[in-house]
Amino acid sequence: MKRTLFPWFYLGLGFAQTAHSVEEVLTGLWLNMDPISGRLHSQFSLIPHLSMPASTFAAANLIIVALLMGLSSFVFLKQDWACKAARIVAVIETLNGIGHITAALVTGAYFSGCLSGIALIAFSLPLWAYPEMRRYPHDTD
Repeated sequence: MKRTLFPWFYLGLGFAQTAHSVEEVLTGLWLNMDPISGRLHSQFSLIPHLSMPASTFAAANLIIVALLMGLSSFVFLKQDWACKAARIVAVIETLNGIGHITAALVTGAYFSGCLSGIALIAFSLPLWAYPEMRRYPHDTD
């Protein structure tokens, strides 16, 4: 039987998202959401104009982390639906990391979430892009 690192990469992704949420909250990302999303919305109407208070932003991040970490138990149990959901989460987290890093590169300065965005990409990319990972949970221990 074949072993895989899939559940461990997913757990790492959960920890990376935890660090990412902490970074966003501590550096005040919600303060930049209104002007940035407003500018993006004026150029691309499909992108929503977002604004929220700090408490709502922190609560939303807490819920995201709880859902990701809660799913990890089912990924370790090799539940097929959970592994498929983990792959979808991984694609979203890859895009999330890329978005924060891109914002830092475009502005030429630190952008909230860009440091932990590197970890998001490092843990999420193998979950959906690496062929050996995609075969999980079939033919595993």
